[in-house]
Amino acid sequence: MNQLTKKLLIFLLIVFMTLSLCGCKNEDKRVITNIDEKQEERKESKNKEEKGLSVIIDNVTYKGYKGPVQGEIKYQEGRPAEENSRIYKASGDIESPYHVNLVVTRDFGHTKIFGKNVGLVKDEVGMEVMFRNLDIQTAYGGGFVNAINGLESKFTFYTGAEREKMDWFYWVNGILAPVGIAEYRPQPDDVIWWDYHDWSTSMFIPAVIGSYPQPFKNGFGGKNPGTVIMYTEDFEQEAQKLKASLIDKGVKEVEITPYNQSVLGKIKKYYILLGKWKDLSNDSKLLQKINTKNKLIGFYVKFHEDKLYSLNFKGKVIKVYDEKAGVIHAHSSGMGSTKPIWLVTGIDDEGVNMALEILLKRPEEIYQHFGAVITKEGIENVPYLD
Repeated sequence: MNQLTKKLLIFLLIVFMTLSLCGCKNEDKRVITNIDEKQEERKESKNKEEKGLSVIIDNVTYKGYKGPVQGEIKYQEGRPAEENSRIYKASGDIESPYHVNLVVTRDFGHTKIFGKNVGLVKDEVGMEVMFRNLDIQTAYGGGFVNAINGLESKFTFYTGAEREKMDWFYWVNGILAPVGIAEYRPQPDDVIWWDYHDWSTSMFIPAVIGSYPQPFKNGFGGKNPGTVIMYTEDFEQEAQKLKASLIDKGVKEVEITPYNQSVLGKIKKYYILLGKWKDLSNDSKLLQKINTKNKLIGFYVKFHEDKLYSLNFKGKVIKVYDEKAGVIHAHSSGMGSTKPIWLVTGIDDEGVNMALEILLKRPEEIYQHFGAVITKEGIENVPYLD
């Protein structure tokens, strides 16, 4: 091999090595670039996913909202409800600037099932709130709640000896709703309370106290007629305290005035009657009628000869008090009436003051109570179950 050939081979070898090194560097650069591209793709995908979970409606952002459910999910009607509940699970709560308190109980509030402050889409119907947070079975074309979390009506799809008067009922801010939940449009901070109970004695219970300070704060359906506290003699200062307490809780319009039973003939506002039962009922045919009908109209106490009788849901007397016993109870003229009368009363001054004390200082103790009897022994949710 001559000198020229050797030089040529060395030159070609150098060129080959140089090209190989460049190729490796380029390959390294290509791999690094590929990682960067994948990271960018992941980041872009995550951003799209996050954007997909957020929906803007009328300039309001809702996170996790997947659109209305009602009308899209067709619930199979019939038994057993729990099979349908397994198929159609709650779709999940949403993040929203608006919220309602959704409460589910059974047996007149004695057993708690569900309670949560949940997201609300402005102007949606209440059934949407139900679908997102509970396992629901509907009936009668979708507007009637037949079962919640597998606990179903014993009336709708049952016949013969199996049929019982056990059903779901709901109240908005303590007022029995005159429309179905598929029609009602909740307002922010409403309390929507469902209870499953026996209605063989009381077909309807028009008003309950366990959402206090509702209905005085929110009203019903976005309408609030205002609140009037009517007091009997010797309770004016107590009425002033109750007014101040309600205002502190966000109630905007509160008046106080001496008791005048004649205005109860045409209810235009929310009334809270404060005083001893005998002073409130003496000249009031309305209160006398409520006392006589009691369990038939969802009023689970009875006053007779300076004694207080607390009742179970069938109207049976469970306990009797002859002193220092107070009552907080609500009444409305029937289903469709959205202006209840509240009674803060008792058989004596001590009883009235004990009842008032609960509203002023410990209102959480009557949460999810249909009515309350207050004595030195404590607070009882009425009606009793047995």
